[in-house]
Parts: sequence; structure tokens; C-alpha cells
Amino acid sequence: MHKKRTRRQQIAIRSFTYGAMTLAAVFGVLLSLAWAMGFRFDFNGGKLTQVALLQFDSFPDGATVKINGSILSSKTTTRENVQAGKNTIEITKNGYRSWQKTVTLNSSEVRWLDYIRLIPNSITTDQVKNFSAISEMLESPNQHWLLLRTSDNERANNVYALTLADISDPKNVRFSTIAINPNEITAPINGQSEKFSIVEWDIGSRYVLVRHQVGDKVEYLRIDRENPTITNNLTKTFGLDISEPHFSGTSGQIFFALTGSDLRKFDASNQTTSAPLATGVQSYQLTENNMISFVSTEIKGDKTVQTVGIYNDGQVKTIKTYDKVETTRVGVTRYRDKDYLAVARSETVAIYPSPLDENHASNAIYLNSPGGIDWLDFSPSGRFIIAGHQNKLVDFDLDTNDNYSFELGEVNGAPQWADDTHIVDVSGDMIRLVEFDGANSEDIVSGSGRVTLSGDEKYLFSFDTTDKNTMLQRSKLYID
Repeated sequence: MHKKRTRRQQIAIRSFTYGAMTLAAVFGVLLSLAWAMGFRFDFNGGKLTQVALLQFDSFPDGATVKINGSILSSKTTTRENVQAGKNTIEITKNGYRSWQKTVTLNSSEVRWLDYIRLIPNSITTDQVKNFSAISEMLESPNQHWLLLRTSDNERANNVYALTLADISDPKNVRFSTIAINPNEITAPINGQSEKFSIVEWDIGSRYVLVRHQVGDKVEYLRIDRENPTITNNLTKTFGLDISEPHFSGTSGQIFFALTGSDLRKFDASNQTTSAPLATGVQSYQLTENNMISFVSTEIKGDKTVQTVGIYNDGQVKTIKTYDKVETTRVGVTRYRDKDYLAVARSETVAIYPSPLDENHASNAIYLNSPGGIDWLDFSPSGRFIIAGHQNKLVDFDLDTNDNYSFELGEVNGAPQWADDTHIVDVSGDMIRLVEFDGANSEDIVSGSGRVTLSGDEKYLFSFDTTDKNTMLQRSKLYID
């Protein structure tokens, strides 16, 4: 006969059951947390290890991923947990050149390999339009427009014209002419030399600054892509000898420039000029959020000192002062809502995170550029800070805190970025795309000068010169 449990026994059994359930739940939570943090049991080594996570994306997608010789079951876009340390990655897709890289990962690190650009084995390049010459080409920030200068000063019926190419539909490029009003510019007399050059587009890809020099006189013109018959001579409008103008915002009305060594803000809509924002300025750099970094000199007593400063929201802050005056290059970039100031001087690039903070110097990062520094630049998103001497580059990645050094074929100033992670290397009449760390250099097409990717990144526009003419060409970077 079944013996009925006493109340004490029932309570004990219930307590044990609830306790076991609680321990199981806690163990499950801890196990889930450990799994989420990348902990795995290595059955071969008989120990608990912490893995890293690799995230993959490629252009085009649908590519096969091989990690340390093992093929993943899923294709790009995908991800995979891997052991910390060195991992060799290979990405392949039928009809495309293979992509390979070895990355070193820390435990629990998440690394994005989302910049993988696969290049077709065979690239088709066709002629878009022939010109007698192309002296200069500059793409708009939104990659919908190319502005071409076909001569320094050649005029037709006394009118100098630029060529505008609409590449928003890269398969059907359309051309138009922007004629510069001769009544708005200084005319050369008595055999004076004359030259036009393109300075920059505004962020909104509508307005363009053009530099016009006649003899020793320099003036700056603002061109409106949507109203190409209107030329605004900014030098004449403000009655000041301005230099180094740069657009601010997308209105095409606001710009910063130097008058002598004074940095000022200009508003073309009401023709107003600010008081000097900084004086003694040798050079400056403007960011999209209107933070300005600059290098200036000032006489103190019997010596001249050099200052690196930042103008932001109406205030000037001195970041660094040097007793010795020498070539110094500066720039500010913003990456993931954080500002970084780069100062290139002698053979060193100093990078200051949050430069407006009082303790910015204590967190400085330093790069060494043997031989000196000829230029300083940033990738379009601000992720990479690069500097170089001749064809030797140093590069710092703000996302991973890794730094790299490598060489390009030929460099005349800062190299062009094709996108946020690929640098254009033009040498030996060959255009190549190279990744930010110098890896995966790929020959694209014979050519020279600047290049631009179409907005959909499927085509690369460039130009090539023959004995007879110069052609704008289009290279197809994907397979239908």
C-alpha cells in the first residue's frame, strides 16, 4: 500500500525541484551569455576558448567564402565564428578574380570584411565620347556628374565652356555644356596668359567653384549646374582678393576663404563677409560639419611661433604650439560621431581623438612616415587617415586601430579614393584599384588621370589618351 508523504517530505521535494529548475535556468542563461560572448569548447584541445566573429559582404554578393581552407555553407552576405589569431580568407565567384586576405583577430572581436570588391576576369571597356583633349575631370560627390575641362583657355566665339557629363544612368551618358559668361570674368589683354581650373563641387553636387587666372590676377567663379548660363564671380562680388575658397553646406551660397592670411566666412546670398575667424593662417581644412582645422603663425617677442588650432561653432581653440616653424599639415575627420585631428609634421602624423577635450594629448596616436610627409588625407567616410612621402603611404584605420604602410606605383600628391576603402593607383599607363592596406591590387584598364565609379558601382569611368585624341571610357565591373 502506497504510503502518503508527510507535509515535510512534500515541501522538501518541492524545494528541491524548484531549486533544480532555478539552477538549470541560471546555467542556461550563463551558457547563453557565454555563447553570445563567443566562448566555445575546443574538443580537440579539451578547453574553453573565446572565438571571434567575421562578417562578410561582397560586391557582387553570392560569393563563396573559404576560411583556412574550409568552405562555408552560406555565401555572401554571411558571417562565421572563427578562432582568434590569424585566419586566411578567400572569396571566389564564377567569372571573377579571387580575393584573399589574412586577418589577425582578438578573442571576442567582431571584424567586418564588408569591402570585398570582386573584379571580373575579363573587363569590357567601351568608348563613351572622344575629345581633342581632357585636361581635367572632377566627379560630383553623389557620383552622378562629371565636369570636364578640355583646355586651359581655348574659347569659341569668345566663350570658354566646360563639358558636363550626366552619368546617373551609366549606360546612357548625356552631355551638356556650361558656358562661362565672358562679361563676368577678367579678359586677358596684351598677350596675357589665361587658365581655368576646377576647384571643387559642393556637398549637394549642384554648385562648382572654378579658378580663373589672367596674368597674375586670380578670381573665383561659382557655377550652378542647374542654371549653367549664370556665372557668379565671387572675387568681383565681394571686392576682395580671396584664396583657397571651400563650399560650406549645400546652398552654394556659403563658403570659407582666406583674404591674405585671415580666414573668413562669406555669404553670397546677402554679400556679407565675417570678421577674421583666425589670423596668420597658412593653411586650413573644412569638414562637412563646418569644423575647421588650421595652421597659423604669430610673432611673439623676438620669435615666430606656429600654432595648430580648431575653429568650431564660433570659437577658436589652440591645440598645439611649436617654437619652430616648418611645413605642417592638418585635418579633422569625423568617424562614428567622434572627431579626430591629424597633424602631420616632419616624419610624424599625430592623431588626436576628441581634440576639443582638455585631455586630448594624452590619447594621441602616432604614425611614422620615413622620409617626410608630402600630403595628408582622409577616406570619404573618415575611417582612414593616410599620409605619404613620394609613393610611400602610411595608413591608420580608426575602426580597428590597425596601421599599415605600403607603396603605390606613382603618386603626385594625395591619391584618389575610388570609394571608402579602395585607392586609385595610376602608374605605367594602367589604372588599378588597391585596398586601404595595400592588399588586393587589381589592374582595371589602361588610362590616366582621375576616375570615378558610377553610383551603382557597376562601372568605372576614366580617360585614356592616344596619338589622335582623348576618350572618356567606361569599364564594366560586373557580370550580367
